[in-house]
Amino acid sequence: MAHTELVDVDLPLGQRLLRGLGYPMSGGGLSACIALALCSYLTLLPMLIGFAIKLLLCAAAFGYAIDGMVSTADGYAQLPEVSLSHTGSPKGVTFVYVLILLAGMAIPHAFWPALAFAVLVMPAMVMSLAFDGDFFLATNPATWVRVVKRFGMAYLVPVLSNVVILAVIWLLPPMRAWLPGLLYPPVFGFCFTYLVLLNFHWMGLCIWHHRERLGMTPGAPKQASAAGQDADEMLASECKALAENDLELAAMRLRDRIRKRMAPASIHLLFRELARKLGRNDVLLDHAQAWITQLCTNGEARRALGLVQECRDIDPAFSPAAPDDTEMLAHLASRMGMRDLASHLARSILERWPQGEAAGRLGDMADPAPEGRKL
Repeated sequence: MAHTELVDVDLPLGQRLLRGLGYPMSGGGLSACIALALCSYLTLLPMLIGFAIKLLLCAAAFGYAIDGMVSTADGYAQLPEVSLSHTGSPKGVTFVYVLILLAGMAIPHAFWPALAFAVLVMPAMVMSLAFDGDFFLATNPATWVRVVKRFGMAYLVPVLSNVVILAVIWLLPPMRAWLPGLLYPPVFGFCFTYLVLLNFHWMGLCIWHHRERLGMTPGAPKQASAAGQDADEMLASECKALAENDLELAAMRLRDRIRKRMAPASIHLLFRELARKLGRNDVLLDHAQAWITQLCTNGEARRALGLVQECRDIDPAFSPAAPDDTEMLAHLASRMGMRDLASHLARSILERWPQGEAAGRLGDMADPAPEGRKL
């Protein structure tokens, strides 16, 4: 069972919010921001087609953001890999936002009141829509009052977040003068998606922080407990204490745990720390082979690539054990501009699996090995 990343229980709300700045890039967030940014080109289509696509993209962003908010409120630290589309009412959220926008544009002198309404009331409406899915309940002023009373001063967090988001969106159009015409749609789409995900995550953090007052029982801690993460945390603490007197025994206990079933990153990192202190480079390389396979299987290719770099400092000829993992990491390194590492991984494919399909696909990526370095 995959490791469940949990919201830090003991972290103050202010620190949670600051850490949340990276939340839209977690899980499937970066892919969602890029995908919706590229789809923003379709909004350039003429007449009502472009406008309809804008609404669809907004609904997609709100749908994923609602899933992220519910996931955060449930205690998960990362965005879901994909939008589950079973929580809340993204269409309702989109409709309300568009209705406020149209009212502000169509009715004289109504723009600023409509904007103030969106800033002050929309968080309460969104949270109600996300958890109840009832549009009429969410638009009831009594619901807004009830939500504000439950959160108290913490309700200012999503309100201020709305102010920041609207200010950024307000400042984005002048960027047209600085950016080439074809760059503006994806830049705007990326920023908009990021800000929506961040705003909804912060609302989820407020809900998580006040879960006891709201009578909520988050599901993520239960899942983590069922997967044995509580036991892993205890083991890590015990091994840290044991390592002060017996490094080797502490490392052996961690090694035994890793061999039993899939272990969280904290166990792997502690094991590698102890192996380095013991000067066991052979253990570090053997462990890396197994962990890279696990990371690639779990969609954590960036961490796996970092592990390859770390191991190449020990053995310049190091490469993953499986051709599929090696090929995937070679492509990732190439996309990230790490040409030397990409070339090294491609060469390892050609040397170790010359007859495989990957060898033909990566031939152009593999530059000749520098003199003095052989695979």
